[in-house]
Amino acid sequence: MCSLNSLITGFLAFTAFTVAQNARPPPGVIETEVLILGGGMTGVSAAHALYYDYNISDFLIVEARHELGGRVQDSRIGNYTIEFGANWIEGLGENPIWKLAQKFNVKNRYSNWTSIDYFTKAGWEGEDGPLRQAVTRYEEEAFIAASADAGRRKDLGLPDLSMKAGLKINGWNPTTPEEWAGEYFSHDWEYAEPPLESSFIGTVEAYNESFVESGDSTNNIVIDPMGYKQVVLRYAAEIPDLSRHTLLNQIVTNITYSNNSVTAVTSSGITIKARRAVCTFSLGVLQNDDVTFSPPLPSWKQEAIANFHMATYMKIFARFAPGVKFWNDTEFVLYADPNERGHYPIFQPLDIPGFFPGSGIIFATLTGQQAYQAEHQSDAEVQAEFIGVLRALYGAANVPDPIEFTFPRWTRDPLFRGTFTNWGAGVTVKQQDDMREPVGGELDREATLWFAGEHTSRKYFGYLHGAYWEGKLVAGKIADCMLRQCRQSASTTIFKREAGEFKQGAERRNMHSRKRRMWT
Repeated sequence: MCSLNSLITGFLAFTAFTVAQNARPPPGVIETEVLILGGGMTGVSAAHALYYDYNISDFLIVEARHELGGRVQDSRIGNYTIEFGANWIEGLGENPIWKLAQKFNVKNRYSNWTSIDYFTKAGWEGEDGPLRQAVTRYEEEAFIAASADAGRRKDLGLPDLSMKAGLKINGWNPTTPEEWAGEYFSHDWEYAEPPLESSFIGTVEAYNESFVESGDSTNNIVIDPMGYKQVVLRYAAEIPDLSRHTLLNQIVTNITYSNNSVTAVTSSGITIKARRAVCTFSLGVLQNDDVTFSPPLPSWKQEAIANFHMATYMKIFARFAPGVKFWNDTEFVLYADPNERGHYPIFQPLDIPGFFPGSGIIFATLTGQQAYQAEHQSDAEVQAEFIGVLRALYGAANVPDPIEFTFPRWTRDPLFRGTFTNWGAGVTVKQQDDMREPVGGELDREATLWFAGEHTSRKYFGYLHGAYWEGKLVAGKIADCMLRQCRQSASTTIFKREAGEFKQGAERRNMHSRKRRMWT
């Protein structure tokens, strides 16, 4: 016969077991303290900072693809690795990506922007023709004058303009194919949109921050057999037990948020619940409603997302049969199409000394409207245009059909919807602040869903190092709310300085007096 005490003890034990069972998430539900949505550089940087800078290990990265890396993607053509996404380390100096590339021995080399073959409708023009002159005038006269003027407008609080307007009032008004190509080479090729669609102040400040304030304007191109993505993958691998913190091949379709939690649901039916989350999805994904939010994001955030520009930078690769090489050993080929601005203006041979000699590879870059048009053409149509331009430059008899041909369609990929952000004409600083602003509650301590990515970077929008710093910064803000009731810590102060506002006042005026050149 059981005593009363034993009955009570048994009942309490049963109750505790039942409560514990009920507290466990049902099948298909994962719980974590911090949910990181997206495994590109921003997501990886955030995870790395949570672990090493704030001693927070309860986090989960959810990534739609089979591996981390985001838009740092490569492919293969022949036996060679080619980069579909990020390709350059932009502005070495204090660039953290440069430091990671050195740390992980990611192979890269100097891009020599003076190693150019110039072509017009008349053919190869040599070193002193009108195309070369147009490039030089843009870089050494027009852009320098425009840079100083943009800084003056910023300091005086004057309205922003389009880059086209800023250039025009400073003496640059292109009217010839050579001038169109020179402008494209120095502007569109960097920002993936034409000056008319780009912010005057935003463009100049972004250039200054990456290529002047960094202390070294050099650009290095990555040619590693394992791909540029090794920078992201090896940085992520520093997190102990990484596989436990990572969920791959899961496409998030809905994010539900409140002032005390965030829940994400994937297309495969998995539910992830978290106290806090950061959404690092690209601006293009947010603009295309590929992920729904419950409740809908506030109107001020939707407006900011809609007004920013997600650009497309398309690289098109061809490989020719062994022994076929019709180009010179220059790093770049610049072509001034007589009829259409931005029509296959830049080719880059990789079958040259120091790159992939003997590979037979050459690639072209399209941006903006030309890239969107190519994405909606068939592979055969794109190849025909690509080869048609090369035959116009080098002679039809010298340019056979390639044996391999490949390119990405970034805008049509629902995981990205473009390549990187451009600060568009008409976009305000307040709108970028609104893109970054967390939601979930009226008070800072009630915020549950943060937003970060290269598109939220004030200094480095569009760049991989912008994504890196935004990951660090958002991790700091989340950690401060978890550990310090949202009071800013020393580490977060450092990240905020690196990722945050531009320099002001006299220090900014000194910056304007420095040498500026698009490609040095």
